[in-house]
Amino acid sequence: MTAARRTGRTGHSGSETDRPLACVVVNPSKHKATRAVGDLLGRRLREAGFRGPVWLETSGAEPGATQARLAVASGARLVVAAGGDGTVRSVAAGLASTPAELGIMPLGTANLAARNLGLPTTDLSQAAEVLASDSAGPCDLAWVSTDADDGADDGAPPGGPGGPAGEAATSAGAGGSPPPAGCDSWARPTLGREHACMVVAGIGFDAGLVAATRPMLKARLGWGAYALAAMGNLRSPRMDLVLSLAGEPGSAHRPEAPAAPPAPGGRAAPSGTGPEGAARGCAPGQAGRRVERLTARSLLVANGGRLPAGITLLPRARLDDGLLDIAAIDTVAGLVGWGSLARQVLPPYAAAYADPERATGRVLLRQGNDVTVRLAAPALVEVDGDLLPPTRGVHVRLEAGALRIRRP
Repeated sequence: MTAARRTGRTGHSGSETDRPLACVVVNPSKHKATRAVGDLLGRRLREAGFRGPVWLETSGAEPGATQARLAVASGARLVVAAGGDGTVRSVAAGLASTPAELGIMPLGTANLAARNLGLPTTDLSQAAEVLASDSAGPCDLAWVSTDADDGADDGAPPGGPGGPAGEAATSAGAGGSPPPAGCDSWARPTLGREHACMVVAGIGFDAGLVAATRPMLKARLGWGAYALAAMGNLRSPRMDLVLSLAGEPGSAHRPEAPAAPPAPGGRAAPSGTGPEGAARGCAPGQAGRRVERLTARSLLVANGGRLPAGITLLPRARLDDGLLDIAAIDTVAGLVGWGSLARQVLPPYAAAYADPERATGRVLLRQGNDVTVRLAAPALVEVDGDLLPPTRGVHVRLEAGALRIRRP
């Protein structure tokens, strides 16, 4: 990760109004959002020379983006997202391309954004120290949109006639799909028609795992609740899909319309090259896009690759490199395939991937800055742990350097 740069502020000794304003957007539903944590954070920010902080609570209808925009409009120099990954991505959406810096107080279960930024996730006093420091650096932000009609098959970009940023349903998926048990509603677009994504968007098994994880178990078991859900989700179906990529290391962004959806029964394109190369079976698309037909149980489009429990799924993924890292994950031969995958992913073998042409647990890696996925059948999507309705089309674009974040 790029080294953080100093902002140049070392404190303020003038009047209260001369001090820069800090705001905290807090998710009050988190059990870690206690008065003691609030007192700690407020004290450290004031000691660091900030005015305030002004506290803005989130709600189901307003998960953070609007509060962040209000903070910026009020002149905030620092806006802290105090909550889980859902709160962080919402606040990030409100701060994108603004002069305000983002700080993170990790109060969630997975805390993926904090982990990938190297922030303390268990010692909140240390996290507060980072927020009070002058250390900030650039960070990319991904934007996800999906087809509103899972029955559409017109070859247009996900999102319908309006282009890639299509409107997504909230209380019901395309075709009226209800949210799964334990999920009150589908995630709403963060701002406008798109969903902000700090770390990862997952299709298939990954989204099914999120759907199967019960909130009560998350509160009691933490990350272990996801592991339990994964065990019950091993029979998730394989997906036939077309992956279309634009941009690669050192290239310019070249968005273009995706290929048509695949026919059921497709096969995964064999690899044989590194994450940046074209695999055999990978055809150049329009305007230089790389197009592949794949079969996978899960497709991840990630800005960061670190997970809890010491798992590094995408070792090259960085939140500040201007690239999205894509992993097409597949297994065959039942539990044998899942065992093969576990040996490649779990410590101490983190991301030591086998040849996908031979292994029963397969991981195919790619990179780009604009990703379109066409699915033969509708599949669930998750964005930083929030569920989106089943869809046949997903589009992810990267806004490089959209944020400045306080980090070690």
